[in-house]
Amino acid sequence: MSTLATLPTSPATTKPPPRFLDLDERVPAALRKALEEADGCLQMGFTTGGAACARVAVRTIVHMEHADASDYATSLLALSDKHPAVPPALFQIVGMLGGGDEPLSSEALRALIAAVKAIVYEIYVLGAERVERLMYVHELVETLKREK
Repeated sequence: MSTLATLPTSPATTKPPPRFLDLDERVPAALRKALEEADGCLQMGFTTGGAACARVAVRTIVHMEHADASDYATSLLALSDKHPAVPPALFQIVGMLGGGDEPLSSEALRALIAAVKAIVYEIYVLGAERVERLMYVHELVETLKREK
């Protein structure tokens, strides 16, 4: 279970943590590993290592999605263009916190990991579910066509 998912909720709410914080099995193994390591570093207070792991996860997404470009910002823009269903604010957060190699505070690292996990969830989980829904409806329509 994700470190972020096990953080205590605020006293004003008793809602469970969002689903995207727990990495789904549909997330590619290399991404899961980098994000799990980032979570582990955050939990142990190793913010430099956690930031490095989160940044590896971002580079892995960019590479896997064939959005490599000449620089970090352009790669994120290409990734955003390729996945318009992902909220642009997530890419902006990752661009702001994930660029460079400077250390991050634990709060900034927590935000970076959450933003990367949200992007991963949008691309690899919700994207797959969208395809499943579309295929299901398509099959129903095809059945209707055959019946006529």
